[in-house]
Amino acid sequence: MGTRGRGRPAQLNRGDIERAVLTLGFDGATTTAIARHLGVDQSSLYRYIGSRRELLRSAVDRAIAEHPREFTHTTWRGYLTGVAELNWSLLAGHPGMAATLYTLEDTPPRSITGLMEESTRVLHGTYGWTISDALLVLDSLADMTADTVNRTERLLSSGPDAGTDRAARDLLDRSGLSPELTDALERILDGGLKQWWRRKVDLLLDGAELLAPRSDDG
Repeated sequence: MGTRGRGRPAQLNRGDIERAVLTLGFDGATTTAIARHLGVDQSSLYRYIGSRRELLRSAVDRAIAEHPREFTHTTWRGYLTGVAELNWSLLAGHPGMAATLYTLEDTPPRSITGLMEESTRVLHGTYGWTISDALLVLDSLADMTADTVNRTERLLSSGPDAGTDRAARDLLDRSGLSPELTDALERILDGGLKQWWRRKVDLLLDGAELLAPRSDDG
């Protein structure tokens, strides 16, 4: 009686492969790494995926589907703050996802456009925003958050053993900035990069006040 060789396990499916991407991180999810993680031959993966690009799209869909999205809100500003926090936790919780989304901009995963549609309906239907203004502020929040997470991850990759704040301080030490700017940036780092991002969110939402329906004071 023969023994089962190292190949496709009986229970391997596309969901297993997508979850492997989420476990490994988008930045480290090569087909070689995925196959090693799942204990299968690399060729086995192609029974379920057509290309790495296709796999990344479906992994984005799974990450969004499995990420909690419910939160309470009673004002448009509270709603947008909650949306921003969810976007941050989603992207920061899946290393490399922010950078991956940039590579998929020509054909964004349906889950991404679905989130935009869902949020637009809330702003328009619940808080009276025009659809175009809702799209503007949502797109601005999404872009700013993805950019901040992506740049933070790139900064960390330059000094992975030091941590994000330490890597940022090392970069600051090499920057040659004036003492005034250096002091200001050090204070920012003392508060943490996520807190700096939250200040960006507040600034953006302060500007959004100009677009908000006058009947709702946010």
